[in-house]
Amino acid sequence: MWPACIKNLSPIKYALETGELPQWIKQAFNKEGIFNEDEMIIRIRPVSFLGNCSTPAYIDCPNTPDHYIEKARHPYFRNVGKYYWFDFDIFGSDAKLISLRTVVNEGDADCNDGRWGAVCERKTKELVANILSTGDMETTIKAVSKKYIQMYKPHNTWISHLWNMAQYAKGLELEKLIHLAMQICFYPKAEITETGIRTEPR
Repeated sequence: MWPACIKNLSPIKYALETGELPQWIKQAFNKEGIFNEDEMIIRIRPVSFLGNCSTPAYIDCPNTPDHYIEKARHPYFRNVGKYYWFDFDIFGSDAKLISLRTVVNEGDADCNDGRWGAVCERKTKELVANILSTGDMETTIKAVSKKYIQMYKPHNTWISHLWNMAQYAKGLELEKLIHLAMQICFYPKAEITETGIRTEPR
């Protein structure tokens, strides 16, 4: 069973349409000298941006940092961070599709957090990867399911990212694609400009 909070999620502002990819992905390819759209291999398909909820609404989320659990009833923590829920598909080089659901908390810089959450297969709810807060604004993505690690066949090509803000516990392409999906969720309307990166507020 998915947690009860998933039935009462708030809409995500600036969410993309199903299958839509943000403009910054094309811009990232262009920066790498890739302008032919046929060469822009995108291994991710956004399916649904389900919404968000407060941190206390899902205090039982896997990988919640201890200080949130210990102080869950403290008024300060009611408005710290949010959980974002979204579904996406990943395609291996053999065209096999893996259907995933991710919940990830944005964390809070004042609490010295990274992001945390979990990635599960949508139908079976099997845990595929952990999203771990491993330091001050530091996030580590760790694939844990041998089944899905073996199922995913890498493309072994360049992966576009808006920011390289995560560590990959096993250095797997699957972990990097989960990170890319997180960035698509958090920064759907971002743009790469001559002076840096411009994002829309969540």
